[in-house]
Amino acid sequence: MCRASRVKNINNISVRAKGGIAMLKYIRQEHVRWLSCVLLLIGYGCGGGGEDSSTVSGNESSICTVSGRPSINQVAGIFSNGQTITITGTGFGSCGPTVVLFDDFEKGIEGSNISTSLNSAVVKQWSAVSTDYQPVYSTLQSHSGIKSMLIDYAQQGRWAEVQFSGTNCVYFSFWMLVPSDSCVPGVYNQDGPNWKFVLLSGNPWPASDFTSVFLQDLPNPAFSLMSAWYDSAGLYNGSDTATSMIKGRWHRFEWSFYGHTSAGFIHGWEMNDGSPRRQIQNATGISSLHANDLWGLVRFPAYARQDNVAKNYYDDIYVAIGVGAQARVEIGNNADYSDCTALAILTTRSWSDTLIRADVRHGSFDVDDNVYLFVIDASGAASPGFALTLGHTY
Repeated sequence: MCRASRVKNINNISVRAKGGIAMLKYIRQEHVRWLSCVLLLIGYGCGGGGEDSSTVSGNESSICTVSGRPSINQVAGIFSNGQTITITGTGFGSCGPTVVLFDDFEKGIEGSNISTSLNSAVVKQWSAVSTDYQPVYSTLQSHSGIKSMLIDYAQQGRWAEVQFSGTNCVYFSFWMLVPSDSCVPGVYNQDGPNWKFVLLSGNPWPASDFTSVFLQDLPNPAFSLMSAWYDSAGLYNGSDTATSMIKGRWHRFEWSFYGHTSAGFIHGWEMNDGSPRRQIQNATGISSLHANDLWGLVRFPAYARQDNVAKNYYDDIYVAIGVGAQARVEIGNNADYSDCTALAILTTRSWSDTLIRADVRHGSFDVDDNVYLFVIDASGAASPGFALTLGHTY
């Protein structure tokens, strides 16, 4: 599969490349990419860096090795929000994520527009927001801390997006809330509900773009899993599924994407305080990315129909890229990762097979809560939980 894609891409570029140097450089890049795919097929993953390393760009790719299940031996540092801890153990894998955004919206001012200023998010900043009507910081609802991002759909077209260097590996996680007195946007519009609550695309949009959509009001409607949208020719379309999301309760969605013309995947999960984390999308061996595309932005939301009643909130938004995008560190409320009904992602600074440095993000947990720390490698395998107490020093 990878070899066929490699030959196709080299043939395409040979028409455009000028000079032997450009051609040789492209062949070198594609050879590395092909080798990474081969290693993935025989039990390895693809590799990347931590927050402090450079982002993946163009068609370049590193090799990531993962073996067995991660295991935590020790944690050192002050285990409090914003503090850096050091995690030692085995089997973490050779690559971690490149974190391009984490925002819990605590830096913002109530009622102000979401900022794109340098370092205005917890990690980095939003790249762009809608121009006519903008999302705002709000203290009316929050999943963590006292603030979140409010989208009021009385005016159509509000969104915030993070942009990044082109990549074919993306992982994102976020919490969102539809209040009890609100609805899916469009319920009170003559054209009916239509809420595409997140978008992944090449930059500029549309390029191999994917979104997930609600076409009915909560509770428990069928909704469309991640499917190709505007630039959809030949790309995968997801099916409908049920969700445990209800009004008045914070709900987490997360997706992991690998882009390929024929061997891509889309994995998705959901959870809330009444339902443990469960997989809702498992599409493998799919066409998820056009041959000449790379993904370059994630937007919240993609589209929502104008509705004078509809409002929703986003919080604890995390976006990572690179061949180690899915690798991460989390804290949860159960020793078994799959049984957790509360999770919070820490933001990593550096990553190796035996040592990780990460900044604590407490999510909905409080000081003195007993929690479990997990390391998830680039393949998605989670370690056993390592018991800790928030606010303590180790």
